[in-house]
Parts: sequence; C-alpha cells; structure tokens
Amino acid sequence: MNRISKTIAMTAVAGSVCLSSVANAAYVRVEVTSLFDQGGLAITPVWMGFHDGSFDSFNAGAAASASVQALAENGDTSGVSGDFAAAQANGVQGTLLATGGMAPVFEPGESAESGVFKLDAVDNAYFSFLSMLIPTNDAFIGNDNAMAYSLFDGMGNFQELDILVLGSQVWDSGTEKNTGYGAPFLMGADALPREDENGLIGFHQGLDVLPGGLAIIGGTTATGYTIDEMAADFTQQGFEVARIQIRDVPEPAAFGVLALSGLGLIALRTRKNGRRRDGSSKSLS
Repeated sequence: MNRISKTIAMTAVAGSVCLSSVANAAYVRVEVTSLFDQGGLAITPVWMGFHDGSFDSFNAGAAASASVQALAENGDTSGVSGDFAAAQANGVQGTLLATGGMAPVFEPGESAESGVFKLDAVDNAYFSFLSMLIPTNDAFIGNDNAMAYSLFDGMGNFQELDILVLGSQVWDSGTEKNTGYGAPFLMGADALPREDENGLIGFHQGLDVLPGGLAIIGGTTATGYTIDEMAADFTQQGFEVARIQIRDVPEPAAFGVLALSGLGLIALRTRKNGRRRDGSSKSLS
C-alpha cells in the first residue's frame, strides 16, 4: 500500500472513530411536570441521575437507606447525590428545582425544564429519579434499579423518554408512621414528634390517617392552602402524579455547554400547565 493509500485509509478510520463518538453521545434536557390538580400535593425538587445501570438507590421490600429516608421524609436529596457520586465515577446527576412558588417545589400544574446534560451511551445509558410528595410523612416517587429507564438503543442511539408517574407507583419508605405529624409544610404537623414505623419500602396505601393523627387530606398549610380530597387522593384508579420527559437537543457550542454533573440544577423555565380548576393563586408551600 503506497503512502497516499495509507493516508486515505487512516483518515477513513479516524472519521469512523469520530462518527462513532458522536453517535454514542447525546445532549438532553429534562422537563418535569406536576399533574396534580389544584388542591393536590406538591412534589419536592427532583433528583435525577444518569448511570451505567448498576446504581440502585432502593429496593421494594427492603428497608430504606438513611439517604432514601432523608429524601422520603424531608425532600433532602444530598444523601442520594452523595451515594450516586461515590458509586458512579462517570455518572451525571442534578436536582431540578421549580421556581414559581414560595419554595422550590412543584406545586399542582407546575412545570420546569433543566439545563443541558451531556450523556455517554455507556456510562449514562440509564435514568433514575427520586422526589418526595408533600405534605406527607414519607411518600415518594422514583425508580429502583430493577426499573431503571434505558436511554439508548443497541446501536448507541439516544431514545427520547416520556415517563408518566401514576398514583399506583407512589412509594411509602416505611420509615415514618403516616399520622400526619412531622409532615413538612402541614399546619399543626409539629404538634407531636414523628414516630418511627420500622417498616419496609412498598407501594403507598394512601393518606388515610391513623387514630389520633392529623388529617393531611382536608388539612391546610401555613400559607392557607387546603388539601382537597379528590385532588390529593393518588390511590384513585388511573391517577396521574407527574410526567418526566427527556429530549435530545442540538449539540451546544463548545463554550456554551452547560455541563451538568453537580448537585444543584436550577430550572431554566418554569410554567403552570393550566390544569388548575379555579383561579386560586395560593401556594401550597
């Protein structure tokens, strides 16, 4: 093979490698929307992680870790973020905040969009998320490793993802009794201390209050927001809690990339989706 032929062959190989690299990377945004109607519950800032498929934040039927307990009871994502960083050297993660209310939580009908994540088809091929429902004792939404969502096909091409979270998929961490006491933002919740449940993670059975407890449904927050029975009862057949959509975006300019791998992620856009039944502007939080 002469020098020119070798050069052409080497150029072809380099081009192939470059194309492969491009095909195995994706730039995406995540949008989270609360599907609760007015009078429903709120969703705390949503932790999201893109990993290689081995990260496991919790398992149904097992005891919750301290990190999951902190998230399920108080909406604290720091423990899960730390666990993820320790387990995934090349993982990508962030916490999406809502900015439309008095607190960075997704109130009924609120939607927010993230900045841009750069994903690798091997290291970041799977998606997991976690968030608490408030005001509750320890109700949360999310997926364990057995239900991690795949983002790339067998050829390494990104696939857009649309996740509909139903009420039947709401988890109970089993760490705190569902009495209403100790439930964040609920008026009178601090009248008695929280009570350990010493249970296991399982699907939530609803917000029925134990004898001597504090009503969450029908209760009010410190801002005067009333929790409505129909709007907050996620145990109803087909009840829709949230939607999470992951879409690809054009590759940003070299110096315009918002490379998101930190623990805090501010929403670029927040809006109401028009699902409110009345003109109320009261904030849950």
